[in-house]
Amino acid sequence: MLKLNNVFLPFPSDRSIRSGKFPFPGLIYFSRFKSAFQCSLENSTSIQKSVGKIRERITNGKVEISPSAYDTAWVAMVPEREYSGGGKPCFPECLDWIIANQNPDGSWGLNYPGQPALVKDSLSCTLACLLALRKWNVGHQQLHKGLEFIRANIWAASDKDQLSPIGFAAIFPMMVNYANELRLTLPFNQDLLDSTFRIRHSEIKSEKNPNLGYIAEGLGESLDWKNIISTKQRRNGSLFNSPATTAAALIHGQGNDKCFEYLQSLVKSFESSVPSIYPLDVYTRLCLVDTLQGLGIDRHFESEIDSILEETYRLWQRKEEDIFADTACCAVAFRLLRIGGFEVSSDELASYAEQDHISLHTTGLSTILELYRASQIRIYEEETILDAINVWTTTFLKQQLLSKTIPHNKLRKQVEYELKNFHGILDRVGNRRSVDLYDVNGYHIMKSAYRCHTINNEDFLLLSRQDFHICQAQHRKELQQLERWYTDCRLDSLNYGRNVVHVAHFLTCAIFDDARLSDARLSYAKTIVLVTRIDDFFDHYGSREESNKILELVKEWDEKACVNYGSREVEVLFTAVYDTVNELSEKAYAEQGRCVKHLFVGLWVEILTSFTKETDLWIEGDDGTTTLDEYLSITWVSIGCRICILTSMHFLGIKLSEEMVSSQECTSLCVHVSTVDRLLNDLQTFQKEQEERKINSVSILLKAEARNKDKGAVEEEQAVSKIQKMVEYNRRKLLQMVYRRGTILPRKCKDVFSKTCKIGYYLYSAGDEFTSPQEMMEDMRSLIHQPLS
Repeated sequence: MLKLNNVFLPFPSDRSIRSGKFPFPGLIYFSRFKSAFQCSLENSTSIQKSVGKIRERITNGKVEISPSAYDTAWVAMVPEREYSGGGKPCFPECLDWIIANQNPDGSWGLNYPGQPALVKDSLSCTLACLLALRKWNVGHQQLHKGLEFIRANIWAASDKDQLSPIGFAAIFPMMVNYANELRLTLPFNQDLLDSTFRIRHSEIKSEKNPNLGYIAEGLGESLDWKNIISTKQRRNGSLFNSPATTAAALIHGQGNDKCFEYLQSLVKSFESSVPSIYPLDVYTRLCLVDTLQGLGIDRHFESEIDSILEETYRLWQRKEEDIFADTACCAVAFRLLRIGGFEVSSDELASYAEQDHISLHTTGLSTILELYRASQIRIYEEETILDAINVWTTTFLKQQLLSKTIPHNKLRKQVEYELKNFHGILDRVGNRRSVDLYDVNGYHIMKSAYRCHTINNEDFLLLSRQDFHICQAQHRKELQQLERWYTDCRLDSLNYGRNVVHVAHFLTCAIFDDARLSDARLSYAKTIVLVTRIDDFFDHYGSREESNKILELVKEWDEKACVNYGSREVEVLFTAVYDTVNELSEKAYAEQGRCVKHLFVGLWVEILTSFTKETDLWIEGDDGTTTLDEYLSITWVSIGCRICILTSMHFLGIKLSEEMVSSQECTSLCVHVSTVDRLLNDLQTFQKEQEERKINSVSILLKAEARNKDKGAVEEEQAVSKIQKMVEYNRRKLLQMVYRRGTILPRKCKDVFSKTCKIGYYLYSAGDEFTSPQEMMEDMRSLIHQPLS
């Protein structure tokens, strides 16, 4: 027995359901929960153990971040406050940490075997540590080993294929200058020195961004330190939450008591070292939510995620600097809060609307990617700020790809993927990709590289892999069920039209992420298959009389042994619809506690009626008088989104009243998502349909514009552009409704609409993947058939 919402329900056998002998029809439960129940006890226990460990990690609120040798070295160089001339170190424990934490190769920094792209970071960290040791005349053995490392790896300083820490071009030459002042002879040749200083001079001269202060330790005495202190000091006493920058202010004699107290608290909290950035709590919690969602395991932590977003929203409303003083944090917060249904204004991103206002020397590529993601969450027409951000971030990221300046392979793949078709990323397809790219040893790079184990850890990887394996096994079982249903319905005996069983199965697996939602997936997939088969029959293979006969039979909804179908094809198609609707109605009755057969039958009458109206248009021919509104009034139904969504919604484990399903909200959601998918389809198929003399939104516009302008055909490009604007308008209207809180439909139901919208973008952004799947085949293999490596 299975307990759900404090009610215990018995599981019937497959045989008893098929035979109708199950003695408790009101308590028939569904294959989705049965399948979950049949998962091995070992899997269930392992999942719960992983969930428990992650939940504990989330609730304790501790940010696990690695020490930064670079920042610790700068803090170690701060002189004791009574000795402005520099007699003793203010934080001798940092010197002790440097001496104790040199890597075997003589370097400092993340010791990351197999990651050669971090040599430049190691150079920066190592030189900073050498400066600290030299300044206080300690660690001579470590000093010698560090110089040998620099000698062997100085080539990386000018290597463009190396990941460059933020501000490296300005900071590294300045540290070389400081080494000369300390009479520390570095193993550099003069040509290299001259080159690094030329680059430093060029970049600083061209940089006008006020955030240049973030790399203030690379500017030295040339910086207006008093202005930086007065304008950029945070409430916690830091400059930009950067220990290195804050320490540099004290080294140059410009810091104040708050700077000192900030560093003092860090050294105490992190036991003799400091991190690359602190505090990082808000940003880390948001990244944690984003990571859980990306890996597809967020449904296990809904209450924890809600708490994080609600607290973030309170900080957003108070305009806390922990969010708004950090570009990446602000962008992630905006995206997650808006998608989560919180009212957040894009005006808060106004300072990032122009690329000129962003310092590319003090802003990492990951931050630009976050701004790009935020810009895609535009749901209001007047959000020109997001449009502006989207334009420059898209251009910038494409340039980085073309110039091959993204040395981090996984980041490069992620940028490519998201630029290609952002709105067409299907949830589970994206999840599979995220699991493949997830790295427990992953790092972030600012002025130095660091790891955050709160975000990159074995627990996340283990649960995501366990969850994916369970879902994949369930998907394979469902494919067998779907193929068996297809044969039982005799649809395989029809020698015409498209067999989209595998396509339909893949699409539904890609949008319903919970292994228990088997009936939702199967109902959606079966509906796609039936709609496609009948649509092909109406369009190409059946007579007008046969099409009308199918509609007539569905309207009557009567099972008569002696009924005159008129043709075998009509019999097969009607019987498939009849048996499938009765099966789904029985299951929906058990879940919903009320009969919904009238709704399911009504949806079939509606879509078949739209098919006949479409056929009438094509048979009668289009004389150019059909308007776009008239066309869409028919075809928004015939695309099939409404019948697929409303059928599957009854199997989400949520009680739906008749009022909910018949509400204006539900109708509007149906219209918007159907319009998006219909027009996207038209954009990719209008040339083919023109050849077949079929009416299409693009051809309607071409004829209307030509008629209105009393001249030859209007430019095809203009018609396509107008349709694209209509697509974008309806997508935004749809997402406004999906994200809005406190509406009649539960959010999980509304999410099916937004996911169906993603299907449209996935299928019709570059061709017709539904009819002629190409790229889909690889995604299908990875999601359904190919195990995780």
